[in-house]
Amino acid sequence: MDLSRRHFIEAGMGASLAGAVGVSFGLSASAKANSMPAWHLGYANAPAGGFDPAPMKLVFGTPPSDLKGSLYRNGPAHFSYGDEYASHWFDGDGLIHRIAIEDGQAVHQARFVETRKRREEQAAQTFLAPGFGTLGDESYYVESADDTNAANTSVLMVDGELLALWEAGSAFSMNPETLETKGPKTWRDDLKGMPFLAHPKVEPDGRVWNLAVGGSRVGIYRIGTNGALEDFGLVNIGRAAYIHDWTMSERHLIILVQPWINESLRPPVVAGFEWQPQHGLQMLIVDKDDFSNQRWTQAPARMFFHTGSAWEESDGTIKFDVSFYKEPILGVGGGAAEIRGEWDQSYFSEEGVLTLVEIPPQGDAKLIETGIIGEFPQVDPRFRGKSRNLVALASGASNTRPGSTTLAVHNWTSGETKAFDFGDNRIVEEFLFVPKSGGQSDLESWLVGPVLNIKAGVREICVFDAAHVDDGPVCIWQAEYSWPLGFHGTWA
Repeated sequence: MDLSRRHFIEAGMGASLAGAVGVSFGLSASAKANSMPAWHLGYANAPAGGFDPAPMKLVFGTPPSDLKGSLYRNGPAHFSYGDEYASHWFDGDGLIHRIAIEDGQAVHQARFVETRKRREEQAAQTFLAPGFGTLGDESYYVESADDTNAANTSVLMVDGELLALWEAGSAFSMNPETLETKGPKTWRDDLKGMPFLAHPKVEPDGRVWNLAVGGSRVGIYRIGTNGALEDFGLVNIGRAAYIHDWTMSERHLIILVQPWINESLRPPVVAGFEWQPQHGLQMLIVDKDDFSNQRWTQAPARMFFHTGSAWEESDGTIKFDVSFYKEPILGVGGGAAEIRGEWDQSYFSEEGVLTLVEIPPQGDAKLIETGIIGEFPQVDPRFRGKSRNLVALASGASNTRPGSTTLAVHNWTSGETKAFDFGDNRIVEEFLFVPKSGGQSDLESWLVGPVLNIKAGVREICVFDAAHVDDGPVCIWQAEYSWPLGFHGTWA
């Protein structure tokens, strides 16, 4: 999409902005009064009660007639009490969003996950629980990980049940219509309080796989399409590596053991990690039908947060896409400067690169870097674990503020990359694939995701044609207010 078309979109929304963002201009004025830059809306506290259902205004394009469902999103959304700020982006309380789309209309609502951490800190109006980068109050009693659960990373829908996810504790069950918190999810009595990673993998038929990470021992969940636990087993990865994500093919689970190691896990947790590149990046490949059937492969040292998905070639070669870093980012204090309204571009000198990993049936893995900078890689849910064409990711960077500027889609089959750059006035988050009605390929999909319009001080939901991202948005809905930047979502 060329510059003139982007300007056309801006101009096309201008008339509606004048009458639609009175509240948001107030938010921007408030941010300025507090000496906060305009982009700080992405790190400002959401209202304590969340957001009641409110229609979003169509400000550009024509919504696809076949786009019907709900985009659920999760992310930290409470970062300060008075002059006291959170010490890490990962420690804010989780806010669950639902954007319901039907008949060309979009309605937004959001509620905080009512964890023990959330309830007690709100009552005390101060930070109490220890976290990933937060020391916490020594008087705060912790019996299990769920006493510190922020429920702030992702969401999962299983058999009609909405789950808010965090990587170190239980999933929290939510009402998918009202977003009311029901409580921690227990998959089996003896697994009560067991960690349930924030990046489960869902097969095209709905079966769910996930990990429970605890030091060098990793649990494996297998959950049926009816939401019932089918199996749980344990594997040993050899060291207490940071595992935020992993990947899966049709026949195997691939657990990436990056050389970012923490043997103590004392709060603040992030302070105990050590980068030990001499180990390289090791990957444990586990047979889905027999967890004891395992093999290891080796690659050069890399750090990562997010994978796309894996598939297997006819000769047994496993391939998957991932955003790799040469060394750790978001160390001690990660994100704390942005929460305070500060930004230092040099802090983000290490950027994630979209990489294809090839694991042969025997021997070391090969890393093929595309040179595409980006994060939050996503694939069409119909092809998780299967051969496909596309991976989408938030890409690009600004010289004036944190966050991505661009939605990029790379085609592994053709080698072509298409992208749309929103420019400095918008921050791009994770976009999800939504299959088109009757579509048979991932090229026949929509991409749906949230954008923060910094200039207007409001939130937008954008829809793209996955095969023609460079043509620009198909349509844009706009809220009359903003909400903080989030992490991950699901479409239901």
